[in-house]
Order: sequence, then structure tokens, then C-alpha cells
Amino acid sequence: MRKHAEGEKIPINISFRSEIHHEGEKEVISFQTEGHYYIKGKQTFLVFTEEQSSVGTVNVIYKLSDQEAWVSRAGAIKMRQTYRLGEQTAGIYENELGTFQLTIETNKMTLMKDDINKRGSFQMEYELTVHGQSAGTYFITLHYEEVSTK
Repeated sequence: MRKHAEGEKIPINISFRSEIHHEGEKEVISFQTEGHYYIKGKQTFLVFTEEQSSVGTVNVIYKLSDQEAWVSRAGAIKMRQTYRLGEQTAGIYENELGTFQLTIETNKMTLMKDDINKRGSFQMEYELTVHGQSAGTYFITLHYEEVSTK
């Protein structure tokens, strides 16, 4: 496998899983999709499209480093959120119902990557509050792997 230049977009397969625990209930959202991956400096970028049956297509960017993640979603919904390990951060979520102020307390964050083989995983756990009300504990897992070209 050849080494890729910094910033080069590499096609990847992505497995996404979100597990939400709220008021004794558990909701799981998982899907597989294709996207691309690139590195700029010490940051890893994952870019993909998410199809949400209730709202439509959402373009997603994850910007990842060891202690911080930034997520942007655009399309049928809009969201911008920074996650910092051990810190509380603010963000915004917009959909057809309006704009919601988010507060996130990030409890765990792990980025494992194998840049030689272009694969890795990202996991985080956080507490979400929307307009001052608890919306649950979220466990996010993303696995990515370079698409084989033969």
C-alpha cells in the first residue's frame, strides 16, 4: 500500500454506531456508508453522507485529534459541536422544528489509527443537555478502513 500525501482524500468504508441511554431507555442507531479520509497536521478528517429516513441526507465531517473532536452536519439538519475530553462545550442543532442550544460534557474519547494501513476507530461518551434538559448519555463509535483498490 503506498503512502498518501498530506491532505490527499482517501476513499473509506465507515461503520457508525450511536447508543443513547435516556430515562431507562436505550436507542441504537447504526449504519455503514462510504466516505473519505485525510490528514492535515495532527488532525484526522472523516467525511461522509448520512441518510436519515425521517429527514433526508446529511453531510457529515468529523475532525479528530487526541483530546478533541469537532463535528459538523449540514443538509436536512445542521449541527456544529466541539467535544473536549473532560470539558463542557456548547453547540447548536438546527432542524425543521427550530434551533436548539446544546451543552455537552465529554467523559471519554479514544482515537486509534493506523495511518500506514489507513484504518482506525474513534469512540466517545458524552452527556447531552438541550436547553438545560438532559437528553441522555451518548456512546459514539466510528470505524473506518481504506477501500481496497485492485
